[in-house]
Amino acid sequence: MRSGMGHTAKHICEAERKLGLTSVLVDCNNEADWINGEDADVHVCHLFMPLKFLYTKTPKVWVAHGTPDLMFEAGYLEHSKGLYGASDGWMLAQWWLQHADATVTFWPRHEAIWKSLSDKNTRIEGVPLGVDLDFWKPVKSDGKFAGAPSIFTAENCYSLKWPWDLFIALPWVVRDGLPEVKLHAVYIPLDQARFWYPLVNRNGSSFHSYISNRVFDHEELRHAFSSTDFYCGLVRYGDHNYISLQANACGVKTISYRGNPYSSYHVDFGDQRILAQQLAAILKGEVEERQDKSPVVSIMRTAERMKEIYESLAPGKPTGLAVKKPKKQRAMTAGASLATLTVQ
Repeated sequence: MRSGMGHTAKHICEAERKLGLTSVLVDCNNEADWINGEDADVHVCHLFMPLKFLYTKTPKVWVAHGTPDLMFEAGYLEHSKGLYGASDGWMLAQWWLQHADATVTFWPRHEAIWKSLSDKNTRIEGVPLGVDLDFWKPVKSDGKFAGAPSIFTAENCYSLKWPWDLFIALPWVVRDGLPEVKLHAVYIPLDQARFWYPLVNRNGSSFHSYISNRVFDHEELRHAFSSTDFYCGLVRYGDHNYISLQANACGVKTISYRGNPYSSYHVDFGDQRILAQQLAAILKGEVEERQDKSPVVSIMRTAERMKEIYESLAPGKPTGLAVKKPKKQRAMTAGASLATLTVQ
Protein backbone atom coordinates (compact mmCIF):
# COMPACT_ATOMS: atom_id res chain seq x y z
CA MET A 1 0.00 0.00 0.00
CA ARG A 2 2.05 2.95 -1.28
CA SER A 3 -0.55 5.69 -1.32
CA GLY A 4 -0.63 8.18 1.52
CA MET A 5 -4.40 8.07 1.22
CA GLY A 6 -4.39 4.30 1.72
CA HIS A 7 -2.02 4.54 4.68
CA THR A 8 -4.18 7.23 6.27
CA ALA A 9 -7.36 5.17 6.01
CA LYS A 10 -5.60 2.13 7.44
CA HIS A 11 -4.03 4.00 10.34
CA ILE A 12 -7.23 5.80 11.30
CA CYS A 13 -9.01 2.46 11.42
CA GLU A 14 -6.29 0.97 13.61
CA ALA A 15 -6.53 3.92 16.00
CA GLU A 16 -10.32 3.65 16.13
CA ARG A 17 -10.06 0.02 17.13
CA LYS A 18 -7.86 1.12 20.04
CA LEU A 19 -10.81 3.29 21.12
CA GLY A 20 -12.98 0.18 21.22
CA LEU A 21 -14.77 0.63 17.90
CA THR A 22 -15.47 -2.22 15.51
CA SER A 23 -13.48 -0.79 12.64
CA VAL A 24 -13.03 -2.63 9.32
CA LEU A 25 -11.47 -1.29 6.11
CA VAL A 26 -13.12 -2.83 3.07
CA ASP A 27 -11.43 -3.10 -0.31
CA CYS A 28 -14.05 -1.76 -2.71
CA ASN A 29 -12.36 -3.50 -5.65
CA ASN A 30 -12.80 -6.90 -3.99
CA GLU A 31 -16.51 -7.78 -4.08
CA ALA A 32 -16.00 -10.63 -1.61
CA ASP A 33 -14.93 -8.01 0.93
CA TRP A 34 -18.16 -6.00 0.73
CA ILE A 35 -20.00 -8.25 3.17
CA ASN A 36 -17.96 -6.63 5.96
CA GLY A 37 -19.82 -3.36 5.36
CA GLU A 38 -23.37 -4.56 4.98
CA ASP A 39 -24.41 -4.23 8.66
CA ALA A 40 -22.49 -1.00 9.27
CA ASP A 41 -23.78 1.83 11.41
CA VAL A 42 -21.87 4.35 9.27
CA HIS A 43 -20.16 4.04 5.89
CA VAL A 44 -16.97 6.08 5.50
CA CYS A 45 -15.65 6.64 1.99
CA HIS A 46 -11.94 7.39 1.58
CA LEU A 47 -12.13 7.24 -2.21
CA PHE A 48 -14.62 4.86 -3.84
CA MET A 49 -17.70 3.10 -2.56
CA PRO A 50 -19.57 0.16 -4.14
CA LEU A 51 -22.73 1.36 -5.87
CA LYS A 52 -24.87 -1.00 -3.77
CA PHE A 53 -24.10 1.11 -0.67
CA LEU A 54 -24.52 4.58 -2.16
CA TYR A 55 -28.27 5.00 -1.69
CA THR A 56 -28.87 2.99 1.47
CA LYS A 57 -30.15 4.67 4.64
CA THR A 58 -26.83 4.08 6.40
CA PRO A 59 -25.21 7.48 7.17
CA LYS A 60 -22.31 8.36 4.88
CA VAL A 61 -19.07 10.19 5.72
CA TRP A 62 -16.89 11.32 2.83
CA VAL A 63 -13.20 11.90 3.65
CA ALA A 64 -11.94 14.44 1.11
CA HIS A 65 -8.29 13.44 0.78
CA GLY A 66 -7.48 15.22 -2.47
CA THR A 67 -7.06 18.97 -2.59
CA PRO A 68 -9.97 20.81 -4.26
CA ASP A 69 -7.48 22.35 -6.70
CA LEU A 70 -6.09 18.98 -7.76
CA MET A 71 -9.55 17.40 -8.01
CA PHE A 72 -10.53 20.14 -10.45
CA GLU A 73 -7.34 19.67 -12.48
CA ALA A 74 -7.55 15.87 -12.47
CA GLY A 75 -11.24 16.01 -13.40
CA TYR A 76 -10.41 18.09 -16.46
CA LEU A 77 -7.60 15.75 -17.50
CA GLU A 78 -9.81 12.66 -17.13
CA HIS A 79 -12.60 14.38 -19.07
CA SER A 80 -10.15 15.10 -21.88
CA LYS A 81 -9.58 11.33 -22.12
CA GLY A 82 -13.30 10.64 -22.42
CA LEU A 83 -13.66 9.22 -18.92
CA TYR A 84 -16.39 10.07 -16.42
CA GLY A 85 -17.94 9.24 -13.06
CA ALA A 86 -15.64 7.57 -10.53
CA SER A 87 -12.58 8.46 -12.63
CA ASP A 88 -13.44 12.15 -12.34
CA GLY A 89 -12.43 13.48 -8.93
CA TRP A 90 -14.18 16.80 -9.48
CA MET A 91 -17.48 15.09 -10.34
CA LEU A 92 -17.10 12.82 -7.30
CA ALA A 93 -16.48 15.80 -5.03
CA GLN A 94 -19.65 17.53 -6.19
CA TRP A 95 -21.65 14.33 -5.74
CA TRP A 96 -20.42 13.76 -2.20
CA LEU A 97 -20.99 17.37 -1.15
CA GLN A 98 -24.64 16.82 -2.09
CA HIS A 99 -25.10 13.32 -0.66
CA ALA A 100 -22.73 12.77 2.27
CA ASP A 101 -24.13 13.25 5.77
CA ALA A 102 -20.75 14.73 6.70
CA THR A 103 -17.63 15.65 4.75
CA VAL A 104 -14.28 15.40 6.57
CA THR A 105 -11.14 17.28 5.61
CA PHE A 106 -7.74 17.46 7.32
CA TRP A 107 -6.84 20.95 6.04
CA PRO A 108 -8.34 24.29 7.16
CA ARG A 109 -7.73 25.71 3.67
CA HIS A 110 -9.69 22.88 2.08
CA GLU A 111 -12.43 23.22 4.68
CA ALA A 112 -12.94 26.85 3.68
CA ILE A 113 -13.07 25.94 -0.04
CA TRP A 114 -15.52 23.05 0.47
CA LYS A 115 -17.77 25.31 2.54
CA SER A 116 -17.71 27.92 -0.22
CA LEU A 117 -18.97 25.26 -2.65
CA SER A 118 -21.72 23.97 -0.37
CA ASP A 119 -25.26 24.86 0.63
CA LYS A 120 -25.51 26.45 4.07
CA ASN A 121 -26.70 23.26 5.78
CA THR A 122 -23.96 21.04 4.32
CA ARG A 123 -21.86 19.58 7.11
CA ILE A 124 -18.11 20.08 6.61
CA GLU A 125 -15.92 18.86 9.49
CA GLY A 126 -12.29 19.85 9.99
CA VAL A 127 -10.37 17.02 11.66
CA PRO A 128 -6.72 17.20 12.76
CA LEU A 129 -4.56 14.68 10.91
CA GLY A 130 -2.18 12.84 13.23
CA VAL A 131 0.39 10.08 13.08
CA ASP A 132 1.43 7.23 15.37
CA LEU A 133 3.79 9.09 17.69
CA ASP A 134 4.92 5.82 19.28
CA PHE A 135 6.53 4.92 15.95
CA TRP A 136 7.30 8.23 14.28
CA LYS A 137 10.01 9.60 16.54
CA PRO A 138 13.79 10.15 16.32
CA VAL A 139 15.84 6.94 16.19
CA LYS A 140 19.56 6.23 16.22
CA SER A 141 21.09 6.60 12.78
CA ASP A 142 23.19 3.84 11.26
CA GLY A 143 25.13 6.47 9.37
CA LYS A 144 24.55 9.99 8.16
CA PHE A 145 23.53 10.42 4.54
CA ALA A 146 26.15 12.11 2.33
CA GLY A 147 26.14 15.86 1.98
CA ALA A 148 27.09 19.03 3.79
CA PRO A 149 24.26 19.52 4.31
CA SER A 150 22.15 16.55 3.21
CA ILE A 151 18.58 17.03 1.95
CA PHE A 152 16.02 14.24 1.73
CA THR A 153 12.79 14.24 -0.28
CA ALA A 154 10.35 11.38 -0.89
CA GLU A 155 7.16 12.94 -2.22
CA ASN A 156 4.66 11.09 -4.37
CA CYS A 157 5.59 12.14 -7.90
CA TYR A 158 2.29 13.81 -8.71
CA SER A 159 2.11 17.35 -10.07
CA LEU A 160 0.85 18.72 -6.75
CA LYS A 161 4.12 17.83 -5.02
CA TRP A 162 6.62 16.46 -7.48
CA PRO A 163 10.26 17.70 -7.29
CA TRP A 164 10.24 19.97 -10.36
CA ASP A 165 10.88 23.15 -8.38
CA LEU A 166 13.52 21.48 -6.21
CA PHE A 167 15.41 20.08 -9.21
CA ILE A 168 15.26 23.44 -11.00
CA ALA A 169 16.54 25.33 -7.94
CA LEU A 170 19.24 22.88 -6.78
CA PRO A 171 22.07 23.93 -9.14
CA TRP A 172 21.55 27.57 -8.14
CA VAL A 173 21.66 26.53 -4.47
CA VAL A 174 24.99 24.78 -5.07
CA ARG A 175 26.45 27.86 -6.77
CA ASP A 176 25.38 30.01 -3.82
CA GLY A 177 28.29 28.82 -1.68
CA LEU A 178 27.10 25.23 -1.02
CA PRO A 179 29.26 23.01 -3.27
CA GLU A 180 28.96 19.97 -1.00
CA VAL A 181 25.18 19.91 -0.64
CA LYS A 182 23.64 16.55 -1.61
CA LEU A 183 20.00 15.85 -2.43
CA HIS A 184 18.63 12.36 -1.77
CA ALA A 185 15.46 11.99 -3.86
CA VAL A 186 13.52 8.71 -3.81
CA TYR A 187 10.10 7.63 -5.11
CA ILE A 188 10.81 8.78 -8.70
CA PRO A 189 8.67 6.27 -10.68
CA LEU A 190 10.31 4.38 -13.50
CA ASP A 191 7.51 5.30 -15.90
CA GLN A 192 8.46 8.96 -15.39
CA ALA A 193 12.20 8.41 -15.83
CA ARG A 194 12.27 9.64 -19.42
CA PHE A 195 11.04 13.02 -18.20
CA TRP A 196 13.03 13.49 -15.00
CA TYR A 197 16.46 12.19 -15.96
CA PRO A 198 16.92 14.41 -19.04
CA LEU A 199 16.03 17.36 -16.79
CA VAL A 200 18.43 16.54 -13.94
CA ASN A 201 21.25 15.52 -16.28
CA ARG A 202 20.82 18.61 -18.43
CA ASN A 203 20.71 21.20 -15.64
CA GLY A 204 23.27 19.47 -13.41
CA SER A 205 21.02 18.45 -10.51
CA SER A 206 22.08 14.82 -10.88
CA PHE A 207 25.72 15.81 -10.26
CA HIS A 208 24.72 16.77 -6.71
CA SER A 209 22.03 14.15 -6.07
CA TYR A 210 21.30 10.53 -5.37
CA ILE A 211 18.08 9.83 -7.26
CA SER A 212 16.16 6.55 -7.12
CA ASN A 213 12.81 4.95 -7.83
CA ARG A 214 13.00 3.22 -4.44
CA VAL A 215 9.90 3.36 -2.27
CA PHE A 216 11.02 3.35 1.36
CA ASP A 217 9.04 1.37 3.91
CA HIS A 218 8.24 2.99 7.25
CA GLU A 219 11.41 1.81 8.99
CA GLU A 220 13.57 3.09 6.12
CA LEU A 221 11.76 6.42 6.11
CA ARG A 222 12.19 6.87 9.85
CA HIS A 223 15.90 6.08 9.54
CA ALA A 224 16.27 8.54 6.64
CA PHE A 225 14.61 11.30 8.67
CA SER A 226 17.10 10.63 11.48
CA SER A 227 20.09 10.50 9.10
CA THR A 228 19.67 13.68 7.04
CA ASP A 229 19.96 17.37 7.88
CA PHE A 230 16.75 18.52 6.17
CA TYR A 231 13.56 17.06 4.72
CA CYS A 232 12.21 19.17 1.84
CA GLY A 233 8.59 18.58 0.80
CA LEU A 234 7.30 21.26 -1.56
CA VAL A 235 3.54 20.72 -1.73
CA ARG A 236 1.66 23.43 -3.61
CA TYR A 237 -0.20 26.02 -1.52
CA GLY A 238 1.78 24.97 1.55
CA ASP A 239 -0.54 22.09 2.42
CA HIS A 240 0.82 19.58 4.90
CA ASN A 241 0.74 15.92 3.93
CA TYR A 242 1.27 12.63 5.70
CA ILE A 243 5.00 12.38 5.07
CA SER A 244 5.59 15.94 6.29
CA LEU A 245 3.89 15.01 9.57
CA GLN A 246 6.03 11.87 9.86
CA ALA A 247 9.22 13.83 9.13
CA ASN A 248 8.41 16.51 11.70
CA ALA A 249 7.54 13.89 14.32
CA CYS A 250 10.98 12.32 13.75
CA GLY A 251 12.73 15.58 14.52
CA VAL A 252 14.37 16.35 11.16
CA LYS A 253 14.37 20.02 10.12
CA THR A 254 11.66 20.39 7.49
CA ILE A 255 11.20 22.83 4.62
CA SER A 256 7.87 23.49 2.91
CA TYR A 257 6.04 26.15 0.98
CA ARG A 258 4.56 28.85 3.18
CA GLY A 259 1.40 27.63 4.86
CA ASN A 260 2.38 24.27 6.35
CA PRO A 261 2.03 24.87 10.11
CA TYR A 262 4.26 21.92 11.04
CA SER A 263 7.38 22.91 9.08
CA SER A 264 10.62 24.25 10.53
CA TYR A 265 11.13 26.64 7.60
CA HIS A 266 8.93 28.22 4.95
CA VAL A 267 9.86 29.16 1.38
CA ASP A 268 7.79 30.98 -1.22
CA PHE A 269 5.98 29.27 -4.08
CA GLY A 270 6.81 30.98 -7.36
CA ASP A 271 10.04 31.99 -9.09
CA GLN A 272 12.55 29.14 -8.60
CA ARG A 273 15.42 31.65 -8.51
CA ILE A 274 13.96 33.15 -5.35
CA LEU A 275 13.32 29.62 -4.03
CA ALA A 276 17.03 28.85 -4.55
CA GLN A 277 18.06 31.95 -2.61
CA GLN A 278 15.72 31.07 0.27
CA LEU A 279 16.86 27.45 0.35
CA ALA A 280 20.52 28.47 0.35
CA ALA A 281 19.96 30.83 3.27
CA ILE A 282 18.23 28.08 5.26
CA LEU A 283 20.92 25.49 4.48
CA LYS A 284 23.68 27.92 5.52
CA GLY A 285 22.01 28.48 8.88
CA GLU A 286 21.16 32.11 8.16
CA VAL A 287 17.44 31.67 8.88
CA GLU A 288 16.00 30.90 12.29
CA GLU A 289 13.54 28.03 12.69
CA ARG A 290 9.90 29.07 12.97
CA GLN A 291 8.94 29.76 16.57
CA ASP A 292 5.22 29.14 15.93
CA LYS A 293 5.71 25.68 14.43
CA SER A 294 2.77 23.46 15.41
CA PRO A 295 3.42 20.15 17.18
CA VAL A 296 2.35 17.02 15.31
CA VAL A 297 -0.75 15.50 16.88
CA SER A 298 -1.36 11.84 17.65
CA ILE A 299 -3.41 9.65 15.33
CA MET A 300 -5.52 8.92 18.41
CA ARG A 301 -6.77 12.52 18.32
CA THR A 302 -7.82 11.98 14.71
CA ALA A 303 -9.69 8.82 15.72
CA GLU A 304 -11.42 10.57 18.61
CA ARG A 305 -12.76 13.32 16.33
CA MET A 306 -13.93 10.75 13.77
CA LYS A 307 -15.67 8.83 16.53
CA GLU A 308 -17.52 11.98 17.59
CA ILE A 309 -18.77 12.43 14.03
CA TYR A 310 -19.89 8.80 13.74
CA GLU A 311 -21.76 8.94 17.02
CA SER A 312 -23.57 12.12 15.99
CA LEU A 313 -24.80 10.35 12.84
CA ALA A 314 -25.72 7.04 14.51
CA PRO A 315 -26.60 7.97 18.12
CA GLY A 316 -26.93 5.13 20.58
CA LYS A 317 -25.31 2.56 18.30
CA PRO A 318 -21.92 0.88 18.72
CA THR A 319 -19.60 2.32 16.13
CA GLY A 320 -16.27 1.42 14.59
CA LEU A 321 -14.28 1.61 11.38
CA ALA A 322 -12.35 -1.21 9.75
CA VAL A 323 -10.00 -1.88 6.89
CA LYS A 324 -9.13 -5.02 5.03
CA LYS A 325 -7.02 -5.30 1.88
CA PRO A 326 -5.51 -8.32 0.13
CA LYS A 327 -1.77 -7.80 -0.17
CA LYS A 328 -1.72 -8.46 -3.89
CA GLN A 329 -4.07 -5.52 -4.53
CA ARG A 330 -2.47 -2.95 -2.26
CA ALA A 331 -0.46 -1.11 -4.85
CA MET A 332 -3.31 -0.76 -7.32
CA THR A 333 -6.04 0.01 -4.82
CA ALA A 334 -4.26 1.96 -2.11
CA GLY A 335 -6.79 4.40 -0.72
CA ALA A 336 -9.53 3.13 -3.02
CA SER A 337 -11.46 1.75 -0.12
CA LEU A 338 -14.72 1.84 1.70
CA ALA A 339 -14.20 2.28 5.41
CA THR A 340 -17.16 0.99 7.38
CA LEU A 341 -18.46 1.16 10.91
CA THR A 342 -19.94 -2.19 11.87
CA VAL A 343 -22.26 -3.30 14.64
CA GLN A 344 -20.57 -5.30 17.39
